[in-house]
Order: sequence, then C-alpha cells, then structure tokens
Amino acid sequence: MRRKVWRLLPERPEQVAWVSARHRLPRLVARLLVNRGLLEEADLLAYLEPSLNRLSSPFDLPDLGAAARRLARAVRRREPVVIYGDYDADGLTATALLSGFLTELGVPCVSYVPDRLTEGYGLNLPALRRLKEQGRLLVTVDCGVSDREEVAWAAAQGLEVIITDHHEVPEELPAALAVVNPKRVAGGHPFDALAGVGVALLLALGVRAELRAQGWFGRRPEPNLRKYLDLVALGTAADVVPVVGENRILVRQGLKVVEETRRPGLLALKEVAGLNGRHVSFRDLAFRLAPRLNAAGRLGQARGALALLLSGEMAQARLQAQQLNQLNRQRQTLEEKVLKEAWQVIRSRDLAARPVIVAAGAGWHPGVLGIAAARLTEDLGRPVALVSLEGGRGRGSARSIPAFHLFEGLNACRHLLLKYGGHAAAAGFLVPADHLDALQAGLEADFQRQVGREPPPPALTLDAEVGLAELDEEFFIHLERLRPFGPGNPEPVFAARGVRCLAARVVNDRHLKLTLDHQGCLREVMFFDGAGQSLGEGLLEVAFSPRVGYFQGRLAPEYLLLDWGRAD
Repeated sequence: MRRKVWRLLPERPEQVAWVSARHRLPRLVARLLVNRGLLEEADLLAYLEPSLNRLSSPFDLPDLGAAARRLARAVRRREPVVIYGDYDADGLTATALLSGFLTELGVPCVSYVPDRLTEGYGLNLPALRRLKEQGRLLVTVDCGVSDREEVAWAAAQGLEVIITDHHEVPEELPAALAVVNPKRVAGGHPFDALAGVGVALLLALGVRAELRAQGWFGRRPEPNLRKYLDLVALGTAADVVPVVGENRILVRQGLKVVEETRRPGLLALKEVAGLNGRHVSFRDLAFRLAPRLNAAGRLGQARGALALLLSGEMAQARLQAQQLNQLNRQRQTLEEKVLKEAWQVIRSRDLAARPVIVAAGAGWHPGVLGIAAARLTEDLGRPVALVSLEGGRGRGSARSIPAFHLFEGLNACRHLLLKYGGHAAAAGFLVPADHLDALQAGLEADFQRQVGREPPPPALTLDAEVGLAELDEEFFIHLERLRPFGPGNPEPVFAARGVRCLAARVVNDRHLKLTLDHQGCLREVMFFDGAGQSLGEGLLEVAFSPRVGYFQGRLAPEYLLLDWGRAD
C-alpha cells in the first residue's frame, strides 16, 4: 500500500499550452516547467538556456568589493595569503578553487582545513596561532561567519581577515575586513542559495575584475575561471543547496567541465568511483564523488582530500583517491554501527513518535552523526539530532524536514548550547551532556511554534498522471534540457493507474527490477531497496520518476519506482 500521501499538482492547461507553443516543447515537458513556477518569459529563458552570461554581478554581494580590492593588492605585492577552509566537500572544493586561482596569479598560498575530530568546525585559536606566522592576510571559505571571538583575536594579532561563508548570519557579525555572505542579502536575491564554493568563485571573479580594471593583465595572461567550474559543481551538489537560479547555471555548466576536466584529482576520483569515460550526472556528483571527499573529513583526514584536489600529478592523485575510497568504506561501516545503536536508543526511550528526536550515545563517531541523522530523518519523517557523548559534553549533528527550520530551532535553544551553526536543513552543535533533555524540550517547543504539534505526513508531489506510452524518445530528449535536477528543481514524478507487474527479479540482493505493463506498453522499472517486497497481482497505481540515463554514450531512459498501491 502507499507509504506516502500523493498530491497531484493542478493541470493549468492554458499556461501549459502557451509554454508548449512558445518554446516548441511537448505538453508534458511544458507542464513540468509550469509546475516549477516558470511562467514569465525571462524565467523560462534563464531556465532553458542557463548560460554563464546570465550570472549576476559578484559585486552585488555586500563587502565583496572590499575583499576583492584587498586581494588584488595582495596579488600586486605578492603577499602570502592563508586560506582557511572547512573539512566537508563544499569547503574542500572552495579551498582548492581559491588556492588554485591565487596561485595562478603568483600569490604564495597556504591552505588549511581543520581536523574535524580534534579541532571541530570553523576557526580555532591554536590553528590561528600557527597560521599567523605564515601570512598576515587570512581568507576563510565556507566558514567563519559565527567565529566572532576568533576573528577578534586574529585582528588583535595584526591579521587581516576576509570571511567568505554561506551559513546563517548571527545577530552580530565578526569584526573582519570583509564578510562576504549571501545570507546578508534580503531573501529572493539571485545569490541567496549559493554554496560556499559558489561564494569563493564570486570572490575570484571580483578579484579578476579588479585587476582587469587596474590594467594588471596588460602583459600577463588572464585566468579563465571556467576551468574551476568542475570544483563549483561538485561542491554545490555536495552541500545540498537548491539547484535553482545561479546555482543551476553553475552546476549545468560545471557538469560540462567535469566531463572534460584534466584536473588529476578529479580524474582519479572519477576512476575509483567507476565514472571515467561515462556521462557524469548531478546524482553522480552528490552520491559517488562527494561522499568520498566527505569521508576524509568525517574521519579526520580532510587534508588528504584537499591534497587530492590540489594535486598536479596523476600517479600521486591515484594513490590519494584510493585512500579516500578506503576511508569511504570505513565511513560506511562506522555509519551502520551508529545507526544501529541510535535505533536501539530511539526504541528504548520511545522517541519515534516525538516531533523532534534527540538521541545520544557514548563513543559514537562524531564524523558520521550527520549522515546517520539524515537517514533517520528520511525513515521517520521528523527532525533528528544525534549526539556523541564524551567527557561531560556532547557533539551533535542534526538534520531536518522541510517544514522545520533547524537553525532557528537551535537558535531558540542557544542558552543551552556551547556552540552551534548551520542552516535550515542541517546543523551542528556542542552541548553539555546534562542539557540534553532540556534541548529535546526546547526543540519540540520551537517545532510546535514553526509547524504544530505533529510533523506533516510524508508526501509525494505528482507532476501529472500519464500513460507510460507518453514517455517516448521526444519526451526524454527535451527532459535532458531540464537537468540538472536536485533540491529546488526536483526530478519529475508521475503516476500511472491500471498497471500490471508482469515480472520481478532481485538485483544486488537489495533491489527489484520490475517489468510493468500499462495498456500494452512495457517498461522496466527499478525499485531500490525493494527486494523484500511484492507488488502482488492485480491492477496497481504506481508513482515513479523518469530519468535521463546514458549507455555507451547514447540516451537510455530509466524509470525509478517511488511508491505504489492497489488501483482500487
């Protein structure tokens, strides 16, 4: 039977007819565009033609001009610059981008990412004490906006600090030379959904524009920043930010660069992920390449992942990529252990029915808490915070549902926390162990304020009811133009009624490959993690997602079963 509530979007035939005729699209594809709110000509053109010349000016961001001018001065004087990044895939790609760009301009660069297990997220004083001896200008990427005390200490030591970040902005900003963060701009701005690597790219664009205006490139080659879009696409996909507006442009164009990249680190990473010589999709970035980078950060070895991205030699890159592959397997083992023990805590404390779940355990590896929390959130349909206890304190990582803004929830509980940061869907925090019950109560109180007493039931939004025969070659050719799909630009979801399951076979011990018949049209459909289930006999209603796949370089349509029920 259905696991989710199906919600069919309204048909809106007049708008669909106009979009179909205006842009020569099949009506079903036009309906997908209308369902995504694309009705104005300018919005449709920007969506269907996501070219780089549609990007807004980087100088629209507060403080970017000041940051670009200061870095341009560092380029002219060849001043050493310290780049301080985050240990996740977004931070690593942002660090590699800015380091590569400044090095290309002849700037001596020192790149630093903290150890997640011993230093934690963001700026920390022991690291700053060491780094101040290597450069007097420090640029953060994907971190820093919440580190007011650390920035004040750095300033007192004579360091100039430029912050680039995309996380939620605190009430009081650090006293830095510049704080470049799209969250400082009112909502709805084209840049407000950028990942950290996107902000780093804008800073590079700003520095290049500043040097160009000063005539610095008169006798020097001007960097082509397109070659860095492979890093931008990878970091953006990894950070689960909406793939709309500027992000969609960057990812769409960045995927092309990923295909043709000569960057040894990414070539080696594609090799170990089995992607060399294959078409690379957004899902490949998010679920095959990014997890291997993130595994290094989760296990306290992010500097090895950064070295991979910065590597200029293929043999060394291959060795580093193999190490990341091994770390990813280790991460999977640790994740399963934490997940199993978290379920035991949830069941023993009867937490599954609570609107927010806070579960803690001693010895849980802090590097895998977030990904385990994400899986629990998906299974339980409610926000989950997992906390690793040690020495009277708990290090927590939380994931949320769309209805609950997680950072706002933690902000409401800030009096209980030692440190916290993040955004609507994901956050981390440090909490005294004896505050956990109060944290549970505080998050539930804010959940009730934001959402109500109970989480909304899991829902599946349907774009249309279709006949399987409607999904022909022409449909898939045009569907390709709508990619990349991701948060904010979801994959199409269709329903078909009166379907029969003719055959089912188990694939890789976990999945089912089904043969479905709908009015004489046969389609093979994958049902992931469905090996233990049977669709039975009789007529069915199925919800599924069509995907653009490739086999031997040619378009090969794919279908993914999402939910099903009896046709009656």
